[in-house]
Parts: sequence; structure tokens; C-alpha cells
Amino acid sequence: MAVKGVSPRVGLLALSAIADDPRVRRQGDALTSAGFACIGIGLSGAKSALPSWPIYPIEAHRIPKSRATARARWVAAVLASQVRNALAARAYLSLDDRTAQMLKLARAHPCDLWIANDWNTLPVALRLATEQGAVVVYDSHELATEEYAQSRRWRLLNRPFRHALEKHSLQHVHAVSAVSDGIADSLRALYRLPERPTVVRNMPRYQALPFRPTGETVRVLYHGVVAPGRGLEVAIASVSEWGPEYTLSIRGPGDSGYIASLAASAAATGQLHRVSFLEPVPMLDLVTAASSFDIGLLALPAHSAHNFHALPNKVFEYMMAGLAVCVSDLPEMTRLVSRYCVGRTIEGADPRSIATAINGFDRNAIDAAKAQSLEAAQALNWGQESKVFLAQIESALNRT
Repeated sequence: MAVKGVSPRVGLLALSAIADDPRVRRQGDALTSAGFACIGIGLSGAKSALPSWPIYPIEAHRIPKSRATARARWVAAVLASQVRNALAARAYLSLDDRTAQMLKLARAHPCDLWIANDWNTLPVALRLATEQGAVVVYDSHELATEEYAQSRRWRLLNRPFRHALEKHSLQHVHAVSAVSDGIADSLRALYRLPERPTVVRNMPRYQALPFRPTGETVRVLYHGVVAPGRGLEVAIASVSEWGPEYTLSIRGPGDSGYIASLAASAAATGQLHRVSFLEPVPMLDLVTAASSFDIGLLALPAHSAHNFHALPNKVFEYMMAGLAVCVSDLPEMTRLVSRYCVGRTIEGADPRSIATAINGFDRNAIDAAKAQSLEAAQALNWGQESKVFLAQIESALNRT
């Protein structure tokens, strides 16, 4: 535990490349600025410049998935649900060798408080709490039990395991946070938590960018991970119904084969000349790179409770960049767009609905929304939201 007069040491656990992970990196920056001694333990291979605080990398290697592994995970989940869920955390430590690497590094760098970023680091954090007498804060990036609920196989093999692991773990953590009100309420109801998780939204640091009027070509941008389940196929299919002045750019990391399949889809509809695929940029440059566009797009399908309650960081990044926002009509995002008057929502998940939303803008409406985004960004930024995060950390430390 912390020694009186000495800054508490806080460790960040994440199965991601922390320097590239907007949420985890911002946590470390805020903690360091507030006077905490902070370290991170996450995957190697980050493309962004390293922060001022140390990150200890583990190899991004995982035990190959196989039928035997899937069966073992399923059996562990069933056993866990029958033995008060305690076996779930123990089983996970044996199923993913990255967690063993993480645990070894964390033992060499003991902390007073560990932040478990996402469900898959909870078993490590709980083990460290026992060995080091540390406080544990669980930051739920996603609604873990619903993340891929559109897949029947995932519901059968993964959901029981995640549910068992979270149900056991949340009895032993000192505080829980979530990225949206919907996820916070869902976690409290699902696990009958005595307190509602703290909502810490995914916001970028403030950047003062100038207003840029819309030009002759209206440039629409999607930035983020390029992967199935993010509505990109439907967005591309909708471009043929957009007005001739609109173009679509997709920027982000993704599997080369999947990106090629998206390009083939654009070509098949005769719209490849209006759809471009841009190279990813470092996380720290995302907002500046987005500022040359006009509309930020996210046509997220509502095929799970996870998506239904989503409030992605890209929406706040679009606003920080001074873009009009065009997003799916889902509660969290709709509430944001409506309150700050920063754009339009997409009423359905089909190409026609996306096209209707895009074509519903004219240049005056786009410019008005862009101006509103820049104004809203003065309040919706990490400088403000980090106060909520730091208050939670102080509270968790004071409880012990």
C-alpha cells in the first residue's frame, strides 16, 4: 500500500499497444500530470511516440486458438458458473500466455493501485491485489458480455466465460468505470453492483483548430479500426446514392485482405473513384489529420447491446477536428448530437438510410454543424473529463 508522504504508484494493464491506445494513454498522462508515479504494461508494437511515463511491453503472442482451446474455455466457463465463478479468472490465466507475461512484469514493478483496462486484464489485476495488497479499478471499455453477440458461436463459447469472469471479479474490485451511461447502467443491473460505475467518456485532449468552410467537394471521413461489424460495407454500398459532390475516405488499421474486399465492393458498385482508403496515422495525429474533412461518419449497426450503448472516441475526435457528425441513431450518440447540434443521425442500418442522412446536409448545414463541433469541443475534451477519472482514482485509494 501507499506510504504516507510518497506519491502512490499506479499501474495500467492493457492487452493493447498502450502508446497507440487513446483511452489508456490518456489515463497515464492524467495520472502523471496529477503527480502519481505511473507505469503501463501492454502489448509491444506501438506506432506512436512513447509518453513520458514508462511502458513495459509484452509480446503480442497468443496461444493459437484450436478446438481443444475452445473446449477448454467452454468447460472453464461452465465450471466457473457452478463454483461461484472463481475458476474463470484462474482458467483465463492459463489460456492466454500474454497474461502470464503481464503478471511477471507487474510483479517486478509493484504498484499501490492497478487499473484493469477491459475484462481480459481482470485476472491479472486480482492476482496482484492478493500478492501486493493493491487496490484494483476496473475500466470496462466495452460491454464485455455483448461485444460480439450477433454471432451465435460467440454467444455459446465466449459469453458464459466473460460473464463468469466479470461476475466473480467485480466482487473484489474497489471501483468500476465505463465509457457511457448505457454501459454503466447495464453493468450495475447485470451484476447487481452496490454503486453505479463511474462514467468516464472517451475524449481527446483539447486542440484549438480553426473553422474550415466546406469546399466544392464534401469530404466524408470514417477513421478508426477497419474491421467487420463497424458498418463499413453498408456505408460503401450507400455511396452510389450520395449526391455527386460527396466522397468517402476510410482511414485506419485493418487486415489487408478485409480492406481489399471493401475496395472490391466499391469497385463492384462503380464508386471506387469516390471511395479512398488512407494509411493510418499515429494516434496523436488523428484529430489534426481529420480536420481537413467535412463530415465524420459512423454507421454502427445496432446488432447487440454493446453497440446500442456505444459512445466511441471517434465521435469526440470528429467534433474536436471541427467536423459535422453523421452517426447511427443510437441512444448515446443521438443524445450527444441533439444536445450540441453537431450534425445528423442515421435512422436505419441500410444503404438508403445512410444516403438519406448524408444527402440531408447542404453546405450551410455542414458549416453550422462544424462551428457547433468546435464550440462543443471546448467542454468535451480530456482536460475536463480527466477530472472525473482522477476523482475516481483518489476515491479508490482513500477507501483503503
